Amino acid sequence: MTARAWRRKGLVFGAACGVGIYWFLSGFCWGVTVTGTETLTRHQVLETAESCGVRVGVRLSSFDPKDAALSLQNKLPQATWLSVNTDGCFVEVALQEVLSAPEVVDEEEWSNMVASRAGTILSINAERGRPEVDIGETVEPGQLLIAGLYEQEVDPWSPPPSEPYQVLGAARGSVRALTYREFTVEVPQEKTVLVPGNKRTQQTLQVFGFEIPLGFYNTQEEECRSWTSTTAWSPLGRALPLVWEKTVLQPLQEEHVLLEEADWQEAALLELRRQQKEELPAGSRIVKEELSYRMEDGVCVLEAVCRCEEEIGVVHKISFE
Repeated sequence: MTARAWRRKGLVFGAACGVGIYWFLSGFCWGVTVTGTETLTRHQVLETAESCGVRVGVRLSSFDPKDAALSLQNKLPQATWLSVNTDGCFVEVALQEVLSAPEVVDEEEWSNMVASRAGTILSINAERGRPEVDIGETVEPGQLLIAGLYEQEVDPWSPPPSEPYQVLGAARGSVRALTYREFTVEVPQEKTVLVPGNKRTQQTLQVFGFEIPLGFYNTQEEECRSWTSTTAWSPLGRALPLVWEKTVLQPLQEEHVLLEEADWQEAALLELRRQQKEELPAGSRIVKEELSYRMEDGVCVLEAVCRCEEEIGVVHKISFE
């Protein structure tokens, strides 16, 4: 049997080389996994881990998981607990993130709620404090809506108290009102658009994190869009550090076009919606809207007169000096 195998020296040599290559490659990290992330992304952790020496292709004989975990913990203050574990040729980064503390509201701070802008009261909900306005009443900016500092109201049909009580605390609640707002936006007729050109493909082979370009590529200087697809070799159901990467590049060239009137007005309307979303408080809605367009010197001017339902109550701290 031995003599027969010895006559096939190529087979014996190939088997010995295979064992040697397997033994050599088993001394390197073949993959890094991340567990326990919530607000952090896997890419953020892997990028930080790579700067601490935790990466595909690192030699495991010189790799110290404890030192790597300590270095990674110092660079990730969002993690309250972190460990780096090895499992054969793979490394796992396990962490637990800091739970954000709830916003602390000083309920003992003396304050009132006042109107941020003029409007007609639609609803008022005083969680703490006493309402000072009624539904349907028109208020002005700065007017008191919910009082945190107030005195007992005396019942005209009852004997007056010897000493009316006083309340001094924090006013909290919600006051929604019907408000009046005007918006104006200007959009030029000439628009710069990006026109896609011919696609180009770049292919790369990644072995243990090292990239081997398959071809000659020019440096991409112009603006372009790109998308990448990767295919990892997974013979046993687990991705190994052998990845085929294909990147498609599509150059974009700037062109100046003149908008037709309908597209021009649509662009102005989109800009109006963006401005409204930026200026109106969260939870607001537009009840009624009147739009008017006019063209002036290559510019479309859109004016909007709006009736909005929005929150107008803001906390105003009471200070005594």
